Amino acid sequence: MKTPLLLSLATALVAAVAYGQTPRPGAAVDPTEAVPAFNPVEFEDGVVTFHMYAPQAKNVEVRGEAITVAGKSSLPMSRDDRGVWSASLSGLRPDGYTYIYMVDGAPTVDQKNTGAKVGPRGNNNRFLMPGYPEFHADRPVPHGKVEINFYPSELLKETRRLWIYTPPGYSTGSQKYPVLYLLHGSGDLEGGWVEEGRANFILDNLLAAGKAKPMIIVMPRGHVMADSQIDREKNNAMLQQALYAEIVPYVDSHYRTLADRNNRAIMGLSMGGGQALRFGLQNTNLFASVIGLSPAIRYPEETYKKMFADLVANPEKTNLRMKLLMIFCGTKDHLVDASDNFDRFLTASLIKHEYRRTEYEPMWPGRRDDHTWPIWRMNLRDAAPLLFR
Repeated sequence: MKTPLLLSLATALVAAVAYGQTPRPGAAVDPTEAVPAFNPVEFEDGVVTFHMYAPQAKNVEVRGEAITVAGKSSLPMSRDDRGVWSASLSGLRPDGYTYIYMVDGAPTVDQKNTGAKVGPRGNNNRFLMPGYPEFHADRPVPHGKVEINFYPSELLKETRRLWIYTPPGYSTGSQKYPVLYLLHGSGDLEGGWVEEGRANFILDNLLAAGKAKPMIIVMPRGHVMADSQIDREKNNAMLQQALYAEIVPYVDSHYRTLADRNNRAIMGLSMGGGQALRFGLQNTNLFASVIGLSPAIRYPEETYKKMFADLVANPEKTNLRMKLLMIFCGTKDHLVDASDNFDRFLTASLIKHEYRRTEYEPMWPGRRDDHTWPIWRMNLRDAAPLLFR
């Protein structure tokens, strides 16, 4: 008596499954269902191979940081009969890199790679090659915490985010710590120094080796708007006021900080490097240590004299007050001329500083530009131990 019932249930189940697999007329169809299975990025013997599905495309190529560091402007791809485009890149030093596809001339992110780099100038993808440098690896050492905080900005008329790193032991102790304000570049947002720069792992490893002082790192957004860019001078002026009047007081009131100028530093890369030099050197009452990495600070000498009038008015006093003033830049960085000019201005103004103008050719032969994350990670590794000494 039970067999017919079981057969009826089985028949009904098969029918239901079949019905579920057949889209109703007008029903939405997931376009990813037709994508063949493949790995977006593969690594073998130091060779990076990219794969991208674009069956209707006429031309696809890889561009971005990884290609630039390898000494190329673009990497052409070829298509197989599944519609998957592929290309291999050799000679790339193992590290973390970003890339983007150009599909028939249009920038296109890799839909199969979950590592996404977002910013107001457009989105990219990232990968981490096997054998990347130990200094930014997630090694088995005590790890700090990265928190995302929301603070109300009256000046910018919105609630804004701060990414904040606290060192190992912060949450269970009572110690107060110095603070580094770490600023990103124009292509990133406030999470850039963690997601791309791996700053938290760099500090964890330095601290575990006893090479740096424990510190809090504050990473604010360097753009007034998250999804677009406004005039650079207006952007900087608004953010400078927000830093002085809102961000620093917020951090000092919400975290256990050593809230004095000697225990406060500011550092940044590219756009953030220019901001760090400007914001820090125009208010030495707040910051005693200032570091620019590939800084985007390009003005005539007369503008520098006006911009930093208080700094250069009494060089002897400035030199006594500043604990650290540094510039880092690679010789093939497209902003090296700007760094050279600012170095000459500081030298002529008798302001003590250190300029690390570095040749990376033995490490990356044939590269096109030193304006890259692998170099800024090394800069942070080298600069952090010098702070708060």
